[in-house]
Amino acid sequence: MTTSIIVGGSSGLGRAVAQRFADRGDTVIITSRTTAHADTVAGEIGGITRGLAVDLSRPETIAAAFGEVREVDNLVITAIKQGVNSLADFDIAAAIESVTTKLVGYTETVRALRDRFTPGASVGHCHVD
Repeated sequence: MTTSIIVGGSSGLGRAVAQRFADRGDTVIITSRTTAHADTVAGEIGGITRGLAVDLSRPETIAAAFGEVREVDNLVITAIKQGVNSLADFDIAAAIESVTTKLVGYTETVRALRDRFTPGASVGHCHVD
């Protein structure tokens, strides 16, 4: 059985990827910032899909959030908080959250799961700005 984790799999491109993996019979774990949302979307996707709360903007919590994951064949990271941050209305807190999510959160996710990657595991990142 193939296990695919889609970080940010509760909406947009991540949800489409999760649906594709579920439709082909993978065990799928999707993440969202809240358990309730992740679980709701996992139920909608169907198959062997479950939700998990993971907040990439809080990288110190990522390893514990993935504590129950035993094996990873595919890891796809699509999580990103959408928003506009212009020079005219620059929001420092939003910028820090975005950078933390994309640089530290993505890296910490791979680091936290690396010892559970199967020999042929794949890791991918994709999002639409």
